[in-house]
Amino acid sequence: MLFQASSILFLLGFTGVSSAASIRPQRRTSVSDISLWGYGAYSNGAKVFYSEGLAYIGLTGLDDVTGVQTNITFTEDPNDTTVPWTITANSSTVTFNETLYMYIVPDSGNMTQVGFAANGSVPDGGVTTGFAWFGTSVAYAASESDYEMMFWGLNTTTEGVYGLYWNGGSLLDGAFPITVKSTAPTYPTS
Repeated sequence: MLFQASSILFLLGFTGVSSAASIRPQRRTSVSDISLWGYGAYSNGAKVFYSEGLAYIGLTGLDDVTGVQTNITFTEDPNDTTVPWTITANSSTVTFNETLYMYIVPDSGNMTQVGFAANGSVPDGGVTTGFAWFGTSVAYAASESDYEMMFWGLNTTTEGVYGLYWNGGSLLDGAFPITVKSTAPTYPTS
């Protein structure tokens, strides 16, 4: 059976239009239960956790805490940097009484510790929005074309636990660069 060229082109064009309509991009909503890990000179794959409103990285918790300390997971919108990243306690014994947002102080001229606060309690100059992914690494979108990854670790009084800082200016003694990622560490098996 012979087809005319115009019939074949019509069929090809029609199937292309119907296929294109069925593969329109779908906007994802928020993604939850994301754990973050810090990678750096002294903290290769240590989990980010919450302690008394501040962010730390370590394989264990702080030794001298009298308040709340817990592992956390994050909820974020991968398509919108104007939506704050919230945290949830990853524990059966700890819950937060209010919604807490991750914040940094990007323009302070100093290194400041990354923290978690309700929107009305964020320190002066702090921002809860602008967080984005650069691959699997957490970045701060200072503008559409300026993604910054200026996380740093700093010793605490507990061995192997480091404060997670944002460098908005000068470095503190002993600070080392950290890459915060959504990728869990892998350890070789014997």
